[in-house]
Amino acid sequence: MQIVPDVFLVNGAPYGQHQNSYVVRLGDTYVMIDSGDLDHPTFDLVVANCARWGIAMEDVSHLLVTHAHFDHASHAARLRQHGVRVVANRDGAEALALGDDRCVGYAVHGVFEPCTVDRIVSDGEMLSIGGAEIRCLDAPGHADSCVIYEIQLRGERLWFGGDVINVGVECQSVELGWNGGPDYRRATYVETLRRLAQLPCDHLFPGHGPACIGDGHRLVEMAYTTAMMELR
Repeated sequence: MQIVPDVFLVNGAPYGQHQNSYVVRLGDTYVMIDSGDLDHPTFDLVVANCARWGIAMEDVSHLLVTHAHFDHASHAARLRQHGVRVVANRDGAEALALGDDRCVGYAVHGVFEPCTVDRIVSDGEMLSIGGAEIRCLDAPGHADSCVIYEIQLRGERLWFGGDVINVGVECQSVELGWNGGPDYRRATYVETLRRLAQLPCDHLFPGHGPACIGDGHRLVEMAYTTAMMELR
């Protein structure tokens, strides 16, 4: 489904799934943000949902991995076989290459297929794709591999943040990321959200839950408030 112009949800609640995957049109190409399995394999579902909008895997140039967890990154190797270039931060690249416990296969009773990352990004780096500039913001806490990808479309800032901030029903509540990974860090998570709460965000596209269109910054501040109350 199209959420806003040029932004498509290709996995998530409308398709009977818990984990979100997005595709964004940037000029003459597309980027995918996250793609993985949770309760059962969803790769074919993602391909079919893309096709509904006239998007073939050959049209997708990059997969932007928000973090290495299985439900967000387990399709990385398969997408790369289709010619998609995989992007992650340094911690994410290492976890994906090894397919180790940082990919939390144990939590979903699955074996992570290792994947080489084509582009390793650092905090604040600008990634140029399809004539657009994507700002990469390291956001550790839920996992060391967490990255928020900020894409500006039509003068608005869109944040794709995986599980850094998950959104509740009708965008009236937030949830913090699961704490069962080996590189979950409470104090680091609080500091990440403190830093993010000082930055502008118009629309928030979470790894789980509905996209928040407009007033995304309010959700970020709510997440920081929640972390201050629950994680200190």
